[in-house]
Amino acid sequence: MSSSNLSRRPTRVVRNASTSTTARMAILVIVGAAVVSVAQSLIAFNLLDRRWPAGAIDMEVQLGAAGGLLDGSPDWDACAAAALAEWNSVLGPTGVRFNAILGSTRTPAAPDTVNSVFFSDTIFGAPFGKNVLAVTQSFVFLQNGIDETAESDVVVNNAKGFNCFRGPNAVGASPLGAGAYDLRRVGSHEFGHVLGLNHPDAAGQQIDAIMNTFISDIDVLQTDDIQGALTLYGVAVTGIPFPPRNEVLGFFLTLENEYRDGLMRQQDSPGFVNAEGSAVWFTEWLRYVLNGCSATEAANRVLLQVGELGIQPVCGVVAAGALTFPPRNQSVDFLNTLDAFYRDELGRGVLQSFIDLEGKAVWLQEYLRYRVNGCNDGDAVSRVLQQIRGGGTAPLCVV
Repeated sequence: MSSSNLSRRPTRVVRNASTSTTARMAILVIVGAAVVSVAQSLIAFNLLDRRWPAGAIDMEVQLGAAGGLLDGSPDWDACAAAALAEWNSVLGPTGVRFNAILGSTRTPAAPDTVNSVFFSDTIFGAPFGKNVLAVTQSFVFLQNGIDETAESDVVVNNAKGFNCFRGPNAVGASPLGAGAYDLRRVGSHEFGHVLGLNHPDAAGQQIDAIMNTFISDIDVLQTDDIQGALTLYGVAVTGIPFPPRNEVLGFFLTLENEYRDGLMRQQDSPGFVNAEGSAVWFTEWLRYVLNGCSATEAANRVLLQVGELGIQPVCGVVAAGALTFPPRNQSVDFLNTLDAFYRDELGRGVLQSFIDLEGKAVWLQEYLRYRVNGCNDGDAVSRVLQQIRGGGTAPLCVV
């Protein structure tokens, strides 16, 4: 099962309330490629959904001259630019892209609102540490409820041995033997951090990825890397046809009316989540569950979205026809968790509904089950109402 490359926990810092961009910046440090005695480790702090605004991400690549690079690159800058170009080849739907600026002689600094890629003996004066090959240091600020990246600098350890080549790069297996590392794949990993990706294997996920903690013989972006970037920037990467939120909300309002007029229920089911919140966030929770997340992890990711930290990555890519819907107790548990979050974290007041919590869980899930199995909105609504009125479970529109 594939997984995504984003972190689960935010690095929290205090943000200045000033309106100037520089004053609102906060530092997140990602430690990139590191060397251990057996394999190359790519270690980073966890990030949570920091992303760039739409447009070009200018990267001033100033790694300098080199001779005899094994892949034929004329210099270090061209080697790194190839990694940027590889990312660009998959970023089209995201609205962001890298723009490699080569040959700059400006002295890198941080923060200076310039994204620099360069060799150095230190990380802006701080030591690299014994095993570190490179780091990515990012500056972000809160913009419209999302941690928006303002600057990312990739600092490559001048004390380590690099070349630029394709093929094996396990310790002792590179074309130049132990101690020679492919700058391009290290750059690909670090540029993934620039975009906002983290390490899938650090979260216990077993998947082939450039973004894994350990550098390996993988020398090109993998499906997991690409899906992580697409997901981070809000591009759907699975074929599960979830309906738009306005249609789910419309169903939920129809369900309220059915409970009131058909089942003659009283408006005496208290809760803190309004109709739109129930429709939107239950759908998001189910989307995570159907894409490989446990019920608990799916709830965690939804709460991050509710807390304005943006769309989270799904946990896997599920083959068509292999959708496994959760039992109703897990659906009810999620709605209880969401209700508590609205009450305790968002400070929402109590609301009365005609639908009890179990009814919301059962019928929202049934509506969505019909929708992701080929039913249009009208057919799905009709099938759910048939069930509520005692007509039994209706067949799916696509089996």
